[in-house]
This record gives sequence, C-alpha cells and structure tokens, in this order.
Amino acid sequence: MFETKLIKPDYRLAEREAIRLLNESGVYQPPVNPVEIAHDIGVRVSFVHFSGESEGVAGLYDPSEDQILVNADEAGVRQTFTVAHELGHRIMHAEWAKSEAYKVLWRDPKRQSKDRRETEANVFAANLLMPKQMVDEYKSLPVSSIARIFAVSEQVATFRLQNLYGI
Repeated sequence: MFETKLIKPDYRLAEREAIRLLNESGVYQPPVNPVEIAHDIGVRVSFVHFSGESEGVAGLYDPSEDQILVNADEAGVRQTFTVAHELGHRIMHAEWAKSEAYKVLWRDPKRQSKDRRETEANVFAANLLMPKQMVDEYKSLPVSSIARIFAVSEQVATFRLQNLYGI
C-alpha cells in the first residue's frame, strides 16, 4: 500500500501546506502556537508521560482519535516543535499515519525513521513555526533573540536560518 522505494521528500509541499495552514488560521506574527492551530482545526493535543519502551518518544499523531500526544517531560520548545511536526503528519500524511508503516517521533536521532515523510514533517514544522516571510523581518538579530521571538530552540532557529539564508 505504501511505497518502500526511496522517494525524495517534497519540500515544496511541506512549505505550501504550512503556509496555507498559517493563512487559514490567521497567524501572521510570531510566535506561532501550533497547539492553538491544532485546536482550531479540530485536533486534540495531549501532554502525556511516556514510560517503559515509550519513554524516549517525543510525540505521535493518533489518527483514530485525531489527537497529537506529546511528551510532557520535554522542554517547552521541544514540545512546540513536536506538535508542529505531528500536525504535519496530520495535514500531509493522514492515510500513512493510519497504516502500520507510521512511526512515532523519537527524541534520539539515531532511533528516528529515515522515511521521507519524517523529513517532510520536519520541513512542515520549520515552515509553520518560522515561516520565511516572518523570519525576514528578524534575520539580522542574534540567533538567541530570533529563537526567543519565535519560541523555538536555538538549534531550530540556527537550522532554519541556515536553510533560508545560508547563515
């Protein structure tokens, strides 16, 4: 049902869908609150404590409940990115999320899936939380200031600035 061969991530789809969602939500200034956006489109967001084998899970999208589960033990900026990432799956990969091929988002990069949809969800999250048209206004500020303005980690802000402007 779902392809197993290597297919490149569709970065344009991820960007387009994130911008569409921002526009539909009427969000034009930072910081972007993905929890509010999720609620606006009928997706419940729950902060839970994962334990046992699930302890390293950052989050997951449960299509049967139209719900995003986020690790309550993570830092706030990590939770924000996780919600945006899982929202990307809901928007772009709903059918895949219902399949057995769907994987949870692990905190440890070594455990993260290499599936193109994971990359697309990351690109969606970056575009949702730090859309270029908003970042343009602040790009000359220090990374720490940009991270604060957009309510993301300095790592996310640095990665986004590198992708947008090569800095």
